[in-house]
Amino acid sequence: MAFSSVARLCFGRPKPLFLLPMVTKKNNRNMQSTSSKTGGRPAKNSIEKKQRVVSTKLTKPYFYAIQKRAADAGISLSEYVRQAVVNGQIVQRISRQDADTLRKLAGEANNLNQIARQANISGFSLVSGELITLKNRIVELINQLSDDWKNSKR
Repeated sequence: MAFSSVARLCFGRPKPLFLLPMVTKKNNRNMQSTSSKTGGRPAKNSIEKKQRVVSTKLTKPYFYAIQKRAADAGISLSEYVRQAVVNGQIVQRISRQDADTLRKLAGEANNLNQIARQANISGFSLVSGELITLKNRIVELINQLSDDWKNSKR
């Protein structure tokens, strides 16, 4: 027997549904809002809340290395990564101009080697003018390198 408009309570006759108290989501929300929160920590403001996620994939050795460093520092892995990202130093790649200058500098090193060979064979006095010219070219090339590249710890 199916009761479409009737509800069956535990020990009694079926009662019509319209006689049962209705609890709706709206009523339920009102009940929650009237009760005041008690205890707990105060809510963080919007600046302190961590709301954005940045994910990355790591190999096992990298992950374990970072995990060990975080443990050695006595902070959580998340906090360690946050501090490393914010305070870490990024080493930029060499610019094309600096790479070209370094290639030229390597060529001058080759020239210096050839002049040293000539000095061993014929004597230093015959190649001293070439050495001074070469020194000036090398100094020029070093000055062409950007300050960022010269001062970086590579």
